[in-house]
Amino acid sequence: MNRIKISSLLKKLFLLIILEVSFEILYINFLKFFSISNNLLTLILNKSLFFIFVFILNSKLTKIEIPFSLHLNTIKRKNLIGITAVLFLIGLLHPQHLISALVVGTVACITEEYLMRGIVLISLLDIFQRLNNPVSRLLVPSLISLLFGMEHFINLYSQDFVSTLVQVIITTAMGFVFSSLFIRTQNILFPMICHFGIDFLIISFNGIPKTLNVPLINAVAPAIFYSFIGFIILIPSWTKTN
Repeated sequence: MNRIKISSLLKKLFLLIILEVSFEILYINFLKFFSISNNLLTLILNKSLFFIFVFILNSKLTKIEIPFSLHLNTIKRKNLIGITAVLFLIGLLHPQHLISALVVGTVACITEEYLMRGIVLISLLDIFQRLNNPVSRLLVPSLISLLFGMEHFINLYSQDFVSTLVQVIITTAMGFVFSSLFIRTQNILFPMICHFGIDFLIISFNGIPKTLNVPLINAVAPAIFYSFIGFIILIPSWTKTN
């Protein structure tokens, strides 16, 4: 019975990912066919439709309950207020990019975290717990991070292979931080906040890049940094279960 449940969950998860990727490809080709340029409005439309689509898939297919709570203890609440204040001040120092940073950070953190950390990560954690696999505490967040990074290969539609590979490597490592935060806190709010903060900072300082042309070596330092932070976050969750 346990194997049947695992097999069923894997099939549903695989189908959800295939449908989600197909949606993204169809949307990109729709914009190309009608010569619609990418801008903040098309991004909001894309991510809104994406979220509705994935939400329906989850409610009908995978049926994962995603833990989300705004009930924080005093320390977490103070930290959240402090982070918000710092981001707000940085945004004010770069007013020309403030709206873009807010929009991109918000739509990306909600949609991508709902799918990857909310649905996919919880599903795989459930599968490995049923298998009683001791390596799952590292394997699952690593696997989810790899999936998260590889999703960015879809950007090959708009940029060269090397630049896309740089983005894939960096977002894979970033995904490890987000996955570690979720496993550590059991609350999707925290990877959402972290995801928003990183995107907000990048766009506040650099704006939305029209084209990317960066060497592969540029991915090394950020990937090492994010991976190290992810391990630091994840380690206490290992000792808790030992």
